[in-house]
Amino acid sequence: MKHVILFSTFTFLTLALTLASAYATTLTITVGNGPTEVAFDSHLGEIFVSNHDSGNTVSVISDATNTVTAAVTVGRGPAGLAFDPHLNEVFVANEGSNTVSVIPDITNKIQATITVGSRPVGVAFDPHLNEVFVCNFRSNTVSVISDATNKVTATIAVGHGPAGLAFDSHLNEFFVSNFNSNTVSVISDASNEVIGTIAVDSYPHGITFDANRNEVFVANEGSDTVSAISDASNKITANITVDISPASVAFDSHLGEVFVSNYDGGSGNTVSVISDATNTVKATVIVGNGPYGLAFDWNKNEIFVANNVSDTVSVISPQS
Repeated sequence: MKHVILFSTFTFLTLALTLASAYATTLTITVGNGPTEVAFDSHLGEIFVSNHDSGNTVSVISDATNTVTAAVTVGRGPAGLAFDPHLNEVFVANEGSNTVSVIPDITNKIQATITVGSRPVGVAFDPHLNEVFVCNFRSNTVSVISDATNKVTATIAVGHGPAGLAFDSHLNEFFVSNFNSNTVSVISDASNEVIGTIAVDSYPHGITFDANRNEVFVANEGSDTVSAISDASNKITANITVDISPASVAFDSHLGEVFVSNYDGGSGNTVSVISDATNTVKATVIVGNGPYGLAFDWNKNEIFVANNVSDTVSVISPQS
């Protein structure tokens, strides 16, 4: 198993794949060692990349030039991160420090460091209440941070090994993937209480909300599947087979598609593209070694993929 909380160095043999696809990797950008997760900053058109194994840094990429413009030193083992458009700040979970670093995008300097639970990994922003939710993998909790005070206002018990979370803007709920429970917890942001638990496939990890269909997509790393969940019923509407060890997912609001990074891609180092209209894989894109976190840049309609083994970021663009 490979996931954000257990990193080792793996050697991959890249296999040739010839596939007619509407997508292609148009650029590869070198970042720090062990890039893990990615977040898009809509304020400045930048991509923030956590380098889990590289001197505790976050790389900042301009989407105008596709070059690294800054490297910000944070806590130990930076993992998940999220952009807060309310204050134009990036929140970084430092897995090895049990902290969250707060970076204003205008300065690219640490403004605050917040202590959370043990081994924080996933982060997501709640635009409804201007709060940041953080998965604490070892504590089996989610910390809630007010972006006004940078203080923890609540701690919520969830399943075992919470690894990822996504905000559902339709119902103002958070969906949390519990890696060691094979479940997804549903949290109301009004009460900060778990209001539902959904059984999914093996080792759920990356998770994203599809605002086009009000569905949540969960990457099941141990089953090589992605589960689609209706937020109206909290029931699985489809299980979609992808490549080996799907780690992270991101929703492309431009084309209504879900991009899935396959860490151990059996056909190479791949990203699967799922149509949310049909819940089928419509394309497979070759990227760097060990694709992990990814994010959609709606400024350029591109997907940025962190390649954990290659120490690079791939840029995927639709092809006409």
